[in-house]
Amino acid sequence: MVDPITLRRFLFRCLFLLVCAVLIFMKLLPLGTEPVAIAHYDPVSGDLLEGEGSTLFIPGPDLIFAIMAAWVLRRPRWAPVLLIFAVLLLTDLLFLKPVGLWAAIGLLAMEFLRTRAQGNAEITWPAEIALFGMVFTAATLVNALFFLIFGLPVPGLTTLLLHIVITVAAYPIVLVITHYVLRVRRARPTDLEAVGGVA
Repeated sequence: MVDPITLRRFLFRCLFLLVCAVLIFMKLLPLGTEPVAIAHYDPVSGDLLEGEGSTLFIPGPDLIFAIMAAWVLRRPRWAPVLLIFAVLLLTDLLFLKPVGLWAAIGLLAMEFLRTRAQGNAEITWPAEIALFGMVFTAATLVNALFFLIFGLPVPGLTTLLLHIVITVAAYPIVLVITHYVLRVRRARPTDLEAVGGVA
């Protein structure tokens, strides 16, 4: 007979993969999820400006990173290292990013959040959003720094900052969906699976 805790953990790991797969699939579909380009116009003449810096790109939120963070901060054992790295590596391949760079940075970010989850079981939502914001900002800037070091094209600073702000702004929505829809909640002290300090 299968242990109920082991079965539950396995099922939620499958759910984690399913949610990530859906987000990846949605991003691959031509549903207008690409960055929105906004042209700049001369405030005096009203003419369309051309050339470098004349267009502002507004990126969408990184929902995959956000859902991973919400999962790790609630049930670290439901989002193991190998699953996280596999999903991030797949996104590198599918979205034509430098293979392994964002996967490595994202994995380090998730492991940092995992250590916070072990010691802060009762962290409040505002504190969690602030923690997520700091971690995602650091990960995004480190990623951009590596792009600069290796001579790869880097989005403008405004685009990077917008990406950070939009992702952090979307995180409370991710929390609500994770908590109330997906039913991924922090382990209580009375939960059997919480024995050992990591749910």
